Amino acid sequence: MSRSPRISASGIKSGASKVLKFSIVLPMFLTIMFPLIYGFSMHSPQPHGMKIGIVGSDAQTQHLATKLDAQAGDAYDVTAVGSVDDAKHAIKSLDIRAAWDPKTNTEYVATMGSTSAAQFAEGYLDKVAPQVLTQTGQYQDPSQVPKPTVDDLVPPPPNDGMGTSLMFMGLPVLLAGFMTAVGLRSNLAKLSGKVAISIMGVMALFYATIPVFIAYAVHGAFTEHALPVYLLLAGMCFTVMLFHTGGMRLIGLYMALPTMFLLVLLGIPSSGAGMAIELVPPIFQGLHRVLPTPALMEALRRILYFPDAPLSASLSTLLLWFFLAVILLAASFLRRPTSKDEDALSSESADDQQSDGVRSGRHVRAGYSSLRFRDFFGSRRTVTEEQMQNRRGLVHAFKLPIIVAIALPLMYIGVVHSPSPNHMKIDVVASDASSHKLVQALDDLPKDDYEVRSVKSADDARQDVLENKARAAYVPASSAAGISERTSDSSAVLFVATGNGMQSESAAEKLVGTLTQGAPLQKVDLAPTPQNDKFGMSLMYLGMGGVVGSNLAGMMIGLVGRAWHWGRRIVWVLGVAAANTLLQYLISVHVVHFLEPGAPWTVWGILFLTSLTIQFFTLGGALFLRGSVMTISLPLFVMCGVPSSGLLLPLDMAPQLYTVLNHLVPSSAAIGAMRLQVYLPEASIRGDLILEFVWLAIGILLYTAGHLWVQHLKKKNAAQEQAEAEQYEGQDAGEFEGNALTGSDSPETRQLRVINAKRKQRT
Repeated sequence: MSRSPRISASGIKSGASKVLKFSIVLPMFLTIMFPLIYGFSMHSPQPHGMKIGIVGSDAQTQHLATKLDAQAGDAYDVTAVGSVDDAKHAIKSLDIRAAWDPKTNTEYVATMGSTSAAQFAEGYLDKVAPQVLTQTGQYQDPSQVPKPTVDDLVPPPPNDGMGTSLMFMGLPVLLAGFMTAVGLRSNLAKLSGKVAISIMGVMALFYATIPVFIAYAVHGAFTEHALPVYLLLAGMCFTVMLFHTGGMRLIGLYMALPTMFLLVLLGIPSSGAGMAIELVPPIFQGLHRVLPTPALMEALRRILYFPDAPLSASLSTLLLWFFLAVILLAASFLRRPTSKDEDALSSESADDQQSDGVRSGRHVRAGYSSLRFRDFFGSRRTVTEEQMQNRRGLVHAFKLPIIVAIALPLMYIGVVHSPSPNHMKIDVVASDASSHKLVQALDDLPKDDYEVRSVKSADDARQDVLENKARAAYVPASSAAGISERTSDSSAVLFVATGNGMQSESAAEKLVGTLTQGAPLQKVDLAPTPQNDKFGMSLMYLGMGGVVGSNLAGMMIGLVGRAWHWGRRIVWVLGVAAANTLLQYLISVHVVHFLEPGAPWTVWGILFLTSLTIQFFTLGGALFLRGSVMTISLPLFVMCGVPSSGLLLPLDMAPQLYTVLNHLVPSSAAIGAMRLQVYLPEASIRGDLILEFVWLAIGILLYTAGHLWVQHLKKKNAAQEQAEAEQYEGQDAGEFEGNALTGSDSPETRQLRVINAKRKQRT
C-alpha cells in the first residue's frame, strides 16, 4: 500500500507562490478591464443600424424611406411600415426603435425599450422631419415646421424612472452564483457532487428571492410578472454556479478571470441594459446574441415591459449556457485525478490502492457519489468535529454572496428607480417682473425639492454654476445683455453644467421652461460633455476599476502576506496604488481617450489616494478577520460608495440617504471629486479631500492594530503551531489555494509559518 505524499517546504512554497501570483493578477485584471471595456463600449455612443420606421403604404413613402436609409448610412436602418398600428406593434415587439408618421408629424417611441435609443431616435427624426415636410410641400421653410409630437408607447413607470432597475435585479444573482461556487470549492472541496449540486440548487432559489423581494416589495420598482422573473433569476444563478464550479475543478483559481470577463465585464456592456445595444461598438452587438448576461437582461425587459415581444431567442441562449455548464461540470468529474492536483481529494491524489490485477481503468471518482448530506454535516443529534468544521465552512461560503445579493439591489435600485428633485439649487437673477414671478413660483414648490436663491447679476449666476453652488441659474432677458453666448436679444438665459449631471440639467431646464410659460429661453452649457464622454459616465468606470481593484488587492495582501514584515506589506500597497493609477491613466487618456491628456493632475492624485485608503482599510481588516473583511469592505466601498457618488444619478435627484453617504464613504467622495475636477475645476473639493485623509488615517491605524494582533498571535500560538505542523507533516497538501484566499487556517498555512520561522532562526 503506497504511502501518502509528504508535505515539503518546496511544495508549500510553490503553492504560496501560485496564490501570490493570483493575488496580483485578479486585482490588476479588474483595474484594467473596468475602464478599458466599459469605457470603450459606452464612452462615445454612436448609432449602428438603429431601426426606424416611416409610416405609410404608398410608393412615395417607400421612396422616402429608401432615400433616408441611403443618407443615414450604417447609423440608421430606415424602412417603411404600412400603418400606425403596424408601427406600434413593431415598436412593442422591439423590432424597431421608433417610427414617424409624416401625415401627422408624430413620432412613436418606447422609452422602456431603451432610454438612450429613444433619445437618439427622437434626435434623428427631429432632424429629418423639417427637411422631409418642406420637400413634400407641406411647409415652405424648415423653420416653420413644428417639432414632432412624441407618443411614448411604453413610458417609464413612476417607480422605474430610468429603466435600469432590471439590470440591478439580474446582476446580484450572477455575482452571488459566482461567489457561492468559489466559496464551496474553497471551504468544502471534498463535498460529493450530489451534495454540492443540491446545495447550489437550493441557494439559487434563495438568492433569486432576495432581489425580487427588494425590487417588488421594498422599492416597488415592479408590480407584475414576479413568478417568471423569479424563475429566470434562479435558473441563471444555478447556471453560473455549475459553470464556475466545473471551470474551477479544471483550471483552479484562474477560472475567476474568464467567468468575470464573460458575465460582467463583457456581459453588461453587451446587454443593452445600461446603453442601447445599437449605440455600442458592433462587436458588442455580436456578443449580445451569444452571451448569457445579455440574454438574461433582454428576457427580463420583455417579461416586464414588452409582453408582445418574443422570448425564444433569449431563452434559447440561456438554455444553451445551462447545457454548456453541465458539460463543463461533467468533464471536470470525468477528468482523471493526478497527484499534482493541488485541489484534489487525498484519495484522488494518491496512487490507486487496489491490488495488482484488480486495478480498474475507469476514471470515475467514487467519492463524489457515495456520500450524503448527513455524512458531511452530521445530524441534529450526532455531529463530529469534522462535520462541525464543514458546517462552519458552509457559513463562510454563503456570507459574502448573501450580503452582495442584499446590498446591490437595495442600494442601486434605490438610487435609480424613482429619480426626483431633492434640494436642487437654482439661482435666479431677480431684476424684473418676470424673474420675480419665477422666484415666487419656485418658492411655492415643495421646499424639499428645490432651493431657490436670488443673485444680483448674470456673472454671479454663472459663477455659482461653475463652483457647483447651483445646479442651474436663470437670467432674464433684461439682465442677459452681457452674456456672450446669447444669440437672441429677446431670450432669457439658463446656465447649466451638463458634465456635472445630465439628468439634473434636463430636469432644471424642463422646470424653468414650464414656469416661464414658453417664453424665449436659451440654454448655455458651461460644462458640456465631449463626444468621448457623451453621457458623462466614463469617470464612474475609472473609479470602479480603482475601487474594486484596490479592495481586492488589500484583502489579498492581508491574506497572502499575513506572515510578511510590516514594511513589505506597505511597499506592496504603495506599488499597487501606483500601478493602479498609472494603468488607469494610460487607458483613459491614451487608449480609450475618454479623458484629455490635459486633464487636471488632481484626478490622478485622488485616484492614488483612494487606492491607498481602501487598501490599508481592507489590509488591516484582513489581518483581523481574514477573508471575512470582504463582508464589510465590498458593501461599504462598492455597494454604498458607487451609487452615492453622484455619477449614476446626481445627488440632487436621489434620496437623501445617498447625500449622507457621499459625505461619509471615501470611494463615493473620491469619484464625485474626480468628476468635479474634470468638468468644474473651480468647484471646491476640500471636504472630499479631508474625508479621504481621515479614512486613510483610519486605514493606517487599522493596519497597525492588525499587524500587532498578528504578532501577538504568533507568540501566543508558536508552540501549538509547531506541534500541529509536525503532526500533519505526513499528510496531503490539500486545498492550499482555497484556504489562503478564504482566510481559513490550515495545517499547510501553519507549517509554512513554521518553515519561515526556522529559516529566520538559521540566518
